[in-house]
Amino acid sequence: MNEFILADMATERLTREIGMVAKPLPKEIKVLQKDLPSGKVRYESALYQSEKLKKIAVSKRSNGRGGVGATVMLISRDEYDFPFVLVDLAFSFFKEHSISSGFHLRPLVKDEESQKRYIEPFKAWREAIGKLPGETITLDLGPFMKANPPPLKYVCSLPDSYLDEVLKYINHFFDILLDVYRKVEPVKDARRRKKIDNFRAEYNQKIFGDDYSGKVLIETFGPQIAALFYDYFVYL
Repeated sequence: MNEFILADMATERLTREIGMVAKPLPKEIKVLQKDLPSGKVRYESALYQSEKLKKIAVSKRSNGRGGVGATVMLISRDEYDFPFVLVDLAFSFFKEHSISSGFHLRPLVKDEESQKRYIEPFKAWREAIGKLPGETITLDLGPFMKANPPPLKYVCSLPDSYLDEVLKYINHFFDILLDVYRKVEPVKDARRRKKIDNFRAEYNQKIFGDDYSGKVLIETFGPQIAALFYDYFVYL
C-alpha cells in the first residue's frame, strides 16, 4: 500500500492538467525530522506554483508508530478569489487499521458570489461522501479557526477497507476543483479585491498555531522552524 498516494496522485495530476512547476525551498524545511519516544517524526515537503496558484504545497508525513499520510494545499495568486483548499489522507493516525480523510474549501470572500461559484459545485459530492460510514474527527483548534469554519468541510475516520472508495472521492473532488480553477478570472472589482486582501491579512495574522497541524509543528520542531514553514506553505 502506498501510504503517500495522495501526494503522488496530486503531483502527477496537477503537473499534467495545470502545468504546475516547482518553487525553491530553504533546505531547513524541505525535510523536518525528529526522534521522539513514540518514534521518528518526519515531514517531507515540496512547493509548486501555476498560472493562477502561487502556492501548491505537497507534504508527506510520518509520526513514528502513530501513522503516515499526505496533505495538499492550494493557495491562489493575489489577483484571484479562488478559495484556499486543503486535502488530506492519512493511515492509522487516529485508530489502527483506519484511514482519515480531510477536505477543506475556504472562499476568500464570504458572500453569495463565492457560495454559488465555489461551494455549490461540490454540493452533490459532499452529500455523497457524507454517506460513507465515517466517524467525525474533532481537532484541537484555536479561537480563530473555531470562529471561522470553512463552508465546505469533511474530516472523518473510516476503516481502511474503504480506501478505494475514498480515492474515488478524492479524484472526483479534483475533477470539480479543476473545472472551477479553469473558469476563474482575475478580480477586477476594487471593493471585492479589498475584501480579499483584508481576509488574507487577518488570516495570516491569526493562523499561526491556531490550526491543529500548526500546533503539532510548533510543539515538535519549535516556533522558529514552524514560522518558516508557515511563511512558505501556509500563509495566504
